[in-house]
Amino acid sequence: MESRNDMTGLGIQSLETGLSILKEISAAPEPLSITEISERCNMPKSKLHRYLTSLYRTGFLRRDANLRYSIGEEFFSIGLKALGNLDIRHQARPTLIRLRERLNETVALSIWTERGPHFIHWEESRRAVNVGIRVGSEVSAVKTAGGKVFLAFLPASQTNHVIEKELAEYGILRADFEKEMEHIRTKKFATTEGSLLQGIASVGCPVFGRDHSIIAAITVVGILGYLDISENSPVVSVLKEECASLSNILI
Repeated sequence: MESRNDMTGLGIQSLETGLSILKEISAAPEPLSITEISERCNMPKSKLHRYLTSLYRTGFLRRDANLRYSIGEEFFSIGLKALGNLDIRHQARPTLIRLRERLNETVALSIWTERGPHFIHWEESRRAVNVGIRVGSEVSAVKTAGGKVFLAFLPASQTNHVIEKELAEYGILRADFEKEMEHIRTKKFATTEGSLLQGIASVGCPVFGRDHSIIAAITVVGILGYLDISENSPVVSVLKEECASLSNILI
């Protein structure tokens, strides 16, 4: 295995220092004061303060009312993405390939992060006209089929900040939103038709893990008018079947 020390050339010393500070704070069992961090990192508080300010502003650190620092949401978000890439992406890939082959449509896998749904893998259809999905992209939660699936099955404590923001942004009534969420929980799938991208339709289903909580969503994406996303369509039936099979393996 290649050693990190094998990489030659100039690095960015301040970046390496900032990451070292994050590592020290993440290793602590409880939030740390600037004095405690200074002692752990062997760094003057005047210099350390600049790093803490930048890490706090970018969301990698949080600071409580007593001015004690702990790891922030952005740090956790990156960790979740990494875990998703290493774990569920590997486990779900055979399912995505089977769906692509059975339906000849583009199929995407997404996970939930602190800021909303995040695509980590997709398999393109073999059609002449394809729907491009960029891995690593973050999209709307209320305007995408996969996003709606997460909002329906995740605890409200994890999603309310995204829901409130997007309902206001898109002018969606809370009552209408809650009615749709109940329908998704009952039917075990969500759909969109041209809501985020004109001419695009999609249907998404949940993938559940060991504790029966949602860990991913799989979405079939196609051309509006050609992709049948009605409840009794073969597309919806096949997608629900494959997601249920994958969930049975993971639970």
